[in-house]
Amino acid sequence: MLAAAWLLPGFPLVLAGRFTGLPMVFMFVPLAAGLCYLAVRQLPANWPAFHSHSEPLHPEPTRPHAPHHHAMHRQATRQPAAERQAAERPVPWWALAGTVAVAVVFAVWQIAERTEQIIYLRDPSTYLQVGYWLAHHGVLPIPNSLAAFGGSHAGLSFASVNYYPRGSGIVPQFMTGMPMVLAASVWLGGVPAALVTTPLIGACAVLSFGGLAGRLAGPRWAPAAAAVLAVSLPEQYTSRSTFSEPLAQVLLFGGLCLLADSLVVKRTVSAAGEPPGSIPEAPGPRPEAPGSSPEPPGPGPEASGPSRAHGPSRTHGPSRTHGPSRVPGQDVVLAALAGLALGLTILVRIDGLSDILPAVPFLGVLLAARRRQAVPFGVGLIIGVGYGLADGYLLSRPYLDLEAPSLRPLALIAAVVVVLTVVAVALTARPAAKAKLARWRAAKAVRWLPEAAAAVTVLIFAGFAVRPLVQTVAGETNPTSIAYVAELQKLAGLPIDGRQQYYQNSLYWVIWYLGIPAVLLGAFGLAVLARRGLRALATWQDATEAFRVWALPGMIALWVIVTVLYRPAVSPDQPWASRRLVPFVLPGLILGAIWASVWLKERAGQLGRTRVTSAVVASCCVASLLIPAALTNLDLGVTKTATGRHLSAHGMAFRRIGTGELTAVTKLCAAIGPDASVVILDSLTADRFAQLVRGMCDTPAAVLTKVTPATVSAVVTGIQGVGRHPILLAENSSELASYGGTPREVVNLLTTQEAHNLTSPPTRTWFIHYTVWLSIPAITPPGGSAA
Repeated sequence: MLAAAWLLPGFPLVLAGRFTGLPMVFMFVPLAAGLCYLAVRQLPANWPAFHSHSEPLHPEPTRPHAPHHHAMHRQATRQPAAERQAAERPVPWWALAGTVAVAVVFAVWQIAERTEQIIYLRDPSTYLQVGYWLAHHGVLPIPNSLAAFGGSHAGLSFASVNYYPRGSGIVPQFMTGMPMVLAASVWLGGVPAALVTTPLIGACAVLSFGGLAGRLAGPRWAPAAAAVLAVSLPEQYTSRSTFSEPLAQVLLFGGLCLLADSLVVKRTVSAAGEPPGSIPEAPGPRPEAPGSSPEPPGPGPEASGPSRAHGPSRTHGPSRTHGPSRVPGQDVVLAALAGLALGLTILVRIDGLSDILPAVPFLGVLLAARRRQAVPFGVGLIIGVGYGLADGYLLSRPYLDLEAPSLRPLALIAAVVVVLTVVAVALTARPAAKAKLARWRAAKAVRWLPEAAAAVTVLIFAGFAVRPLVQTVAGETNPTSIAYVAELQKLAGLPIDGRQQYYQNSLYWVIWYLGIPAVLLGAFGLAVLARRGLRALATWQDATEAFRVWALPGMIALWVIVTVLYRPAVSPDQPWASRRLVPFVLPGLILGAIWASVWLKERAGQLGRTRVTSAVVASCCVASLLIPAALTNLDLGVTKTATGRHLSAHGMAFRRIGTGELTAVTKLCAAIGPDASVVILDSLTADRFAQLVRGMCDTPAAVLTKVTPATVSAVVTGIQGVGRHPILLAENSSELASYGGTPREVVNLLTTQEAHNLTSPPTRTWFIHYTVWLSIPAITPPGGSAA
């Protein structure tokens, strides 16, 4: 809610060129207070609480009190009401405390190892530089300050990597959501505060993910889910630098949490007399509910498993809501806030448009079910998506043009999904269509759809596993990317083919960072959840309300896993490519794995008939998720020293990137001085330092693409003509020797950068050397000699 409260007024102010501290504070404070109040004024009972009178809405799976052979019975038995109430127990305090502790440790860890990536190398520095510019100027696009160079000149350009000249401005790449958040940190404490912001946002993402896992699998599993995400290398990699993925996670996980709460929060009985939480019954013969359909012999997920974690049907009985009383309409308010948070992910990442696409058919199901949450959820979603699309069209148009090959198919898919959803909702509103649908649901062939969904899910993962054996993805067409990959292949001793994209290895990227157990458990959990969800949809019954809570997270997880792993659309070097796994590929698999762990724990309790058995299985499951992820991140080994052999960690977990860059930039700005206009003579230095000079040094900067004595003299004369001091920058002193003055080295920094591995996870950082030479050129007055 805090992120949404900042983004909602911030984007219009950026459009108006008035993004400054005072207006933002005046609008943010009351908006944040209002949104937070609306979100928490009535807390669903599945939230952990320290009150002894609280009852969990989703109690943990408990061992049935029936004899062992009943677990093998064809008909899933239901506990008597008194026994169910006895099994419901308050959520332990350690579930909340443990999740918060994981987030706090994560924040401290990432702040200590934070990246100081200020000089341009890749996207994080672009977000930081745009955020710095917004904090001090409050307007986009960035003016090119052509007048500071005495007008236009041959070869004078303002283009650099991730910055595109348009008219009299320079349009930065990417969406403006993350820069707006970084601008607030710059106001508070300058660049050092901005470098701490993303670790704090990453900790909030870990915390919100734990909350989501607690809602879906039981609150006692929230700390474990948060810990698995927190120790994964991609989550730490993106949380240490100014990436946009952690902020997108906060909005995505937070929106899903709000949606889950809106679907289970108690309200007064409707006018039609239906208890809250019920789904209107479709016409025609009523099929058996998912929880009571016959099952084959043997233990199965439907007989007793994680669905029991959601407790018995919540459509009857007293209210189980934290707080003094029910708040009328709270379910509607939470649904609107959920849609808004999900939609705003596009303001942070244009890829969010694909991530939240399953929300469209989910909204259609809500409308067909005549749920109160449907309209407010849809309105909030439209507002959030509208913000993102307006940002892309008005402030990031060159970026959208660059991504057009990916965005056009996505736009077509989105349009088809919207049209099909509208048509389906319209058809289900007709009595004749309802009758046909009821007969279709009762048909024998439909009963195979849930099993088919589970089988397809397993086959998808199997297909990704064998993909490297049958396919080599080599479709790169960008010459710069081809040359870059070819150079990395040469350094690694690999066959040189710069067109290779290595997308066929995408599932193995996941295995590197989470481990084989997490992938197997996640695939199993998502397959069973797909089966249960489709069965609930086909029968139009959801007695335990488990499907409606899992529906959208499960749909997003499967959709994002398939689309991202099929085509990651990213440079394939690691850990850079791992950022594509961060928003919901890794979290989706972790959610599936946690659900499968709950199911295994419950099964072990039934078979072993002791709590010890359940505890051992649960511990083994959590360990199988945590240990592989931690080993990749830590890269444990034995180091031989003078005192003997010692266990040591060599991985990325304790390695900093870009150390010393802030000091180097401060010295560069001091060397440039006031009232200067900077001309950069080589493209590499321009890519790295042009926007940095404009923003952090507050000095107009341009790049000369045609470097000759005549073009340099013309630009220098133009700068002098408007009363400013010309400054030339280049990577090497030899590039400046021809233009008078005495070149001096103002940046000489040997620091670290991320690794660039193509066929293995990163375990080390690489070195990078930045050098910048500066000269004040000799001025040749008309008709005179050099001065």
